[in-house]
Amino acid sequence: METNRITAAPAARAGEVTTFYSYDSAPVRSLALAHAAWLLAGRAHAKKPVLMIDWDLEAPGLHHYFSRADDGHGGAGLLELFETCREQLQGSTAGDDAEALAARVLDAVDWDDHIVRVDDSRPLYLMRAGRFDDSYGERVDRLDWDALFCACPALFRTFAASVARRFAHVLIDCRSGRSAAASVCTALLPDKIVGLFTPDARSLDGLRGVVARALDYRCSHEDEQRPLLVYPLPCPVDGTGEARLRWRFGDGARGQAGPSGYQAALERMLAECYGLSGVVLDSYLDEVQLPQAAVVGMPAAGGRALAGASDRLGSQRAIEALLEWLEPGHFPWRPLPEVRLVQAVGALRDRAADAEAPALVRELARLAQLYLGQQSELEAARRIEQHVIALEQGLHAMEEGKRGHLASRRPGEPPPDALDDKLSRLQELIDSRSPREARALADSLRSTILRPSVAHPLRRRGAAMIKQVYLAEGDKDALLAFTLDEVSSLEGALIQAAEGQPVVTG
Repeated sequence: METNRITAAPAARAGEVTTFYSYDSAPVRSLALAHAAWLLAGRAHAKKPVLMIDWDLEAPGLHHYFSRADDGHGGAGLLELFETCREQLQGSTAGDDAEALAARVLDAVDWDDHIVRVDDSRPLYLMRAGRFDDSYGERVDRLDWDALFCACPALFRTFAASVARRFAHVLIDCRSGRSAAASVCTALLPDKIVGLFTPDARSLDGLRGVVARALDYRCSHEDEQRPLLVYPLPCPVDGTGEARLRWRFGDGARGQAGPSGYQAALERMLAECYGLSGVVLDSYLDEVQLPQAAVVGMPAAGGRALAGASDRLGSQRAIEALLEWLEPGHFPWRPLPEVRLVQAVGALRDRAADAEAPALVRELARLAQLYLGQQSELEAARRIEQHVIALEQGLHAMEEGKRGHLASRRPGEPPPDALDDKLSRLQELIDSRSPREARALADSLRSTILRPSVAHPLRRRGAAMIKQVYLAEGDKDALLAFTLDEVSSLEGALIQAAEGQPVVTG
């Protein structure tokens, strides 16, 4: 059987195009994309294939992850495809209809000649960067992305629509830095962007600039006014828990006001991009940190099992978590329990649509949908959460460098290391789906975690985990009571700090 041919017919519902971008750390970005594509193609409900496109022509590397694609010079790829488009565009004039011209140019391309199947166990395909012959580098230099766009502004948009008709997911490995090729991949092609960044300050700044330009372009050009979802993906270099927390939440060093960590920066970025008063990324960022240095869990050639599946901070674990938001198109500020609830209700609704489904299933689906429609409680909870975060920021700014955690610790109060160990244990119980033990530990930590002497990153992390336990159990009374205690504790500490009083444990 010929496995390189694309056998899936175009479907009525198009797939989606997702660009993986990083200002730096190209190998980690490519690894993350390969993981995501491998997992998506292996989903039991996958009915259409998944396509990876290596758009990093200057430093191509996706083919190295799959032995069937890493076969010497290989066949044609992205470079040859757009060389064909450039030839087809010769002789076109400014008066030509852009949409019709783009369709005609792309219809002249034999797609199967530019795509190779890389896994026999699942419908996973790759469009390589190109044919790596002696002329490859020179041909890359001669390909002018700006000139292609000027010759046919609809070319890249039509290209994205063409591949999305054949594939359930199209994942684009975009080159790093800032360039015309990067702009094509982030502003013109995608429905979604996964933005990887490292602790290097340039990395997050570069991501923010690319996202802002992509959204500005979409908003200011009538033909490009399509939704664009952004999913940040942190890649910590240091594997220690303390370093990850400091990078995420900041430590108030160097006289900076408020949290200096990446979470606050991302929340501001997304709120500004989408015109919101504020967003909360606690639940999302608890799940999706991708190891920077560890090349564990690499997709094995030929579709063998992935390594590192049980590592909570491993590559596969982080990408599986990312896909819970990305695949169904949830905003990253939507809490994970709510994401899973929506997914479960959707699956129940699909089952109830079956004419042979029991009446009980249809009634459960109706009640579940009714529950989701009652958004007032969820919105109220989000407003309280935003108030809590504002209080935390104010308290953290006023107390930086002055708290003296060990000196002010009450007799019998666990030291920071012990509390960190307990929170790590609580996270393990949450991950292992042990609700009874997680609830007992969460209840025992309620009063301790809210003491003002607890370091800001630990308090914020612990509070988020305790709320996650209560939310997973559906105990809204416990969740509301704890949130109100959190507000009262932070307000009291903030008043003390503002009045110049020493912050005491309570």
